Amino acid sequence: MFEKLDDSSLKKVHFKIAMLSSGGSFLDGFDISIISVAILILRPEFTLTSTDVTLLLGSTILGMIFGGVIVGYIADLKGRRYLYLWDMIFFILFTVLCAVATDYLQLLIFRLLLGIAIGADYAITPTIISEFSPAKRRGMLLSLSGAAWFIGAFGAYGVGTVLIPLGNVSWRYMFLVGIIPAIIILLLRRDVPESPRWLLAHGKNEKANQAMEIIDSSVNVQAPVTYTKTKISDLFTRKYIAATVFISVFWFALDAVTYVIALNGPSILEDIGLTSDAASGYATIIALLAIIGAGIAIIFIDSVGRKSLTVIGFAGMLITLILAAVLFDYFPVVIYIVLLFVVFEITEELGPGIISSIYPQELYPTEIRSTAQGFGTTISRVGALFGIFAFAFISTSYGIGGGLIFLAGISGIGLIVTLLLGKETARKSLEELNE
Repeated sequence: MFEKLDDSSLKKVHFKIAMLSSGGSFLDGFDISIISVAILILRPEFTLTSTDVTLLLGSTILGMIFGGVIVGYIADLKGRRYLYLWDMIFFILFTVLCAVATDYLQLLIFRLLLGIAIGADYAITPTIISEFSPAKRRGMLLSLSGAAWFIGAFGAYGVGTVLIPLGNVSWRYMFLVGIIPAIIILLLRRDVPESPRWLLAHGKNEKANQAMEIIDSSVNVQAPVTYTKTKISDLFTRKYIAATVFISVFWFALDAVTYVIALNGPSILEDIGLTSDAASGYATIIALLAIIGAGIAIIFIDSVGRKSLTVIGFAGMLITLILAAVLFDYFPVVIYIVLLFVVFEITEELGPGIISSIYPQELYPTEIRSTAQGFGTTISRVGALFGIFAFAFISTSYGIGGGLIFLAGISGIGLIVTLLLGKETARKSLEELNE
């Protein structure tokens, strides 16, 4: 049915859709990383307690919990494109409100609402990429989304390093800068059509063929006789329960670790004795070098495969966090800890960081694909919140080294579940995988 789409050579339109869809991931990386720098200014300005800081760092992630599962389900019912545009509008609105917040409570609420917009984008954009991509290059195109997160993080740390010398008002400018790419992404996304697979699944033959014309004008697809209505409960049927368990544990473990490092990285470096400026500068370098991992994944994702890279990634995270914990407690030399963080980010990004948004696309059919993506996003952000609060408690009680050992244990769980339940899905059409 979609053979010409699946067998198509890579075209400019594929990269355009992938890049614009990856914009949400870029903004997430920017937003999560910029707050970790801004908090260095916000803490003394609003006289924040450690609990206040933890709540502020976790507020956007809490919003993503609701945005992911709700919007993912709606996208399967009503279509991808409509929400694909509106979530970016809300991102712009709430970012502006964050920048003009006058007190801690306002900022906390606006960051929470901002998270709903980001979570919504996570539920939609990988689905749009996967449903337009050639089968043999789908992994590479989806990998761009993971790479975009770290490009956004690098940009945020760079912006933070440049703006932090401005003093108490610098955090406002840090937020406002994020509006610029969001407006550009919104304007360019208007040219992206609705997913032909979604249109066909809903009996809209003519519109499906029109959407396909951007890839191949000779295609004439026909809608199935029956339409299967989307139900969240389908994720837990006998057919999909193993995939749902795998994605839930895999993504929970990943975000329980990576969001802690992303949000606390500069603060951890400060604890070694660095100034705020130096900590932000090192975080910028770490984020830049982490893009190497994304580059490796983009090259090998469709040849080496999803499962092998995920195993390598989780193993690298486990080892580097254990070593970092030992160094932090017994030999806290900045350069060694920074190098371990670099290796951690590279291995995380070449494996689970890239693949987290690929598996939900390939293990579920069109009717529940976006729902599965949204559900995985929600579970992952529950993991992120769990990691943030657990790390705060453990590091307060047992030191940063103890907190890093805890994160290493979570990485080990991700490794085990991948070995036991992970499937290889590379180079197959979505319809073939669904069968």
